[in-house]
Amino acid sequence: MSMRMESSGSRKGPTTPFELGLKALADRQYDLAVKLFSDAADAGVRRAEALSKRGVCRLHMEDRRSAEADFEAALQADPRHAPALTNLGNLALEDGRLAEARARYEAAISADPDYALAHHNFAVLLKREGKVGDSVRELRLAAKLEAGSFWDFLSGRRRRT
Repeated sequence: MSMRMESSGSRKGPTTPFELGLKALADRQYDLAVKLFSDAADAGVRRAEALSKRGVCRLHMEDRRSAEADFEAALQADPRHAPALTNLGNLALEDGRLAEARARYEAAISADPDYALAHHNFAVLLKREGKVGDSVRELRLAAKLEAGSFWDFLSGRRRRT
């Protein structure tokens, strides 16, 4: 019995502005990705995610002010959007605004307890605060969640963007 392979012609590539934006972001075509995520947000398609991803692009383009505005806009669309909360925490941490960073990371973890990146970045904050034991526990949890996300992704149970 021979093995059958799916032909490459039947595979569906990215078609929506959001999907195309993800591809452009992965390809480091940030200007294009900003436009595509803007189109997706304007169409109301995954608005919070599109605005947050647009903010990530703008960080890569070294436009912090616009990135922060995008993350705030994402929270207007969905106040519990963990990636936007985490990115705002990152900006606060980079600026030394530790109380604000803590509040953002805690809000992200409350919104999505399985969001590994929020736990990882919260661990960075805890270390900066001198809470090494707590930091290590958060890092271990982040690693466990990341491994779980990977296996969930492979099994088709969960997909993170």
